Amino acid sequence: MSNVLKRNIRALLAVFCLMFTGLVVYLGYVVVMYGERWFISPDNPRLRNIQESVEAGDILDRAGIKLVYTSKGNRAYIKDGKTRKAVSHIIGDSYGMTYGAQTMYAKYLFGFNKDTITRIIELVSGARRRGGDVTLTIDAKLCKSAYEALGGNKGAIVVMNYKTGEILASVSSPVFDPADMDVFLEGGGESELVNRAFSGLYPPGSVFKIITAAALIENGMDGFEATCTGSVQIGGKTIKCTGVHGKENLKDALRHSCNAYFAQASEAVGILAVKDMADKFLINTELLFDDVIMGQSVFNTSANAADNAWAAIGQYHDLLSPLHACMIAGAIANDGVMMEPKLLLSVSDGGKQTVTLTPKTAAAPLGDTSMLKEMMIAAVENGTGSAAAIKNIAVAGKTGTAQVEDKRGKAEHAWFVGFLDESRHPLCIAVVLERAGSGGKNAAPAARKVLRKAIELGY
Repeated sequence: MSNVLKRNIRALLAVFCLMFTGLVVYLGYVVVMYGERWFISPDNPRLRNIQESVEAGDILDRAGIKLVYTSKGNRAYIKDGKTRKAVSHIIGDSYGMTYGAQTMYAKYLFGFNKDTITRIIELVSGARRRGGDVTLTIDAKLCKSAYEALGGNKGAIVVMNYKTGEILASVSSPVFDPADMDVFLEGGGESELVNRAFSGLYPPGSVFKIITAAALIENGMDGFEATCTGSVQIGGKTIKCTGVHGKENLKDALRHSCNAYFAQASEAVGILAVKDMADKFLINTELLFDDVIMGQSVFNTSANAADNAWAAIGQYHDLLSPLHACMIAGAIANDGVMMEPKLLLSVSDGGKQTVTLTPKTAAAPLGDTSMLKEMMIAAVENGTGSAAAIKNIAVAGKTGTAQVEDKRGKAEHAWFVGFLDESRHPLCIAVVLERAGSGGKNAAPAARKVLRKAIELGY
C-alpha cells in the first residue's frame, strides 16, 4: 500500500471521527434541551401506555383547591364552570391536545420521577400505582376574576410575582371546557385550544416604548427633547401621533404616549441601540423555560428609516406575547432583574413533598430602573394609564393601542402592562384585548380590577 493511500485513509478516518464526535455532541445537546418536551408530547407512546396502568395524581391551585382529579378511572374537573374554563389553558386536557399541566407535568402525575427501586416495589406489590399530586402557582379565584375582566373579549391576562416569577393568574380567551372535549376530538374548533397568554404573539403598540425609553436612558440620552406637532416626517413618511403635545421630554412623552417623540428619539439614539435593548429583555430569543412553552417575541430593524421609527413605537413587525410583556414589566419593578416564569409550586407523593419551587433569574437587562419606574407611575397617576390607578397603591404602567389589519379589516388591540411598586404586593401584569380599541379605556380598567382582586387575596 502506497504512502499516499495510507495518508488518505488516515485523513478520511479523522474526518469520520470528527463527524461522529459532532453527531454525539449534537444529540446530547438536543436531548438536554428538548428531551423534556419530547417526553410530554401526546405522540409519546410510553406516556399513552402508562395512563392505562397508573392513576394520575391530582392538580391543585396554590390555595389547595382541587382543579383536576381521578374519579372512577377518568379525569374529572372542578365543578364550578367559570373557574374550570378560566384555568383551562393552564391545566390542559386529558387527551394531550393542549400543553397544559396535565401534559407538562405528566412525569410527576404518573410517577415517572420516582426512583427505580420504588417503582419496582410498587410493581411487585400488585397494587394499582398512583402518581404524585401537583400544586400549581396559580390562584383559581384570581384566574376567575381575570376571566371576568376580559369581558367577553378575545385576548389574555397574566399576573406574576415579580420577585419569584410565580404565575398567579393566566387566562386566555376564547376558552375551552376540559370536561367536554367532544367537539375537538371530532375535529371541530381550533382557536380555543391556543393559549394566547403564552403562545399568542401580538403587535405591542405603545407598550414597546418602555424598551425604547430604556435604550435612551442606557445610552445617556434621557434628557432628549423633541417637539410634537401631531405628526413627524421620517424617511419620507408621516408618523402620526394621538395629539399635539408640543415640546416633550422623555417623562412627558411616556406619560402621553407620544409617537412623534419616540420616533424622533429612536432616530437620535439609533435603531441598533433599541434592538440591543430589546435583545437584553430576551426579545428575539427562543425561551426554553422549565414550566412554560412560550412563543418567541420579535423585534426587526429595516434599511428604511420610517419602518424603524414605527418599530420603535411598537408597530412594523414587532410581536410580543402577553407573558413576555408581563416579564418585562416585572424586570423593571424588580430593579432590572427578570425572573423566569414559574407554574409548578410543588409535587407531593404520599404526603411528602418531592419537588418545590426554586426561583431562577432569566436575565438582568438593566442595572437601574428608578427612572423607568418613576415614568410609569406618572403614566398611571396622570397619563394614559389613569384607569388602572388604585387608591393608596403605587401603580406603574404603560398602555398600548396596537394597530392591526387582517381579512376582517383594520382594528386596534388594547394593551396594558404594569406593576405595583409595593414591597407588600410584588405584582406585575399584562393585559391584551383583541380588537378592543384604546388600551387606556379598555385594558387599563381590566388590569385595575385584577390587581385589586390580587391585593384582596393577599398577594
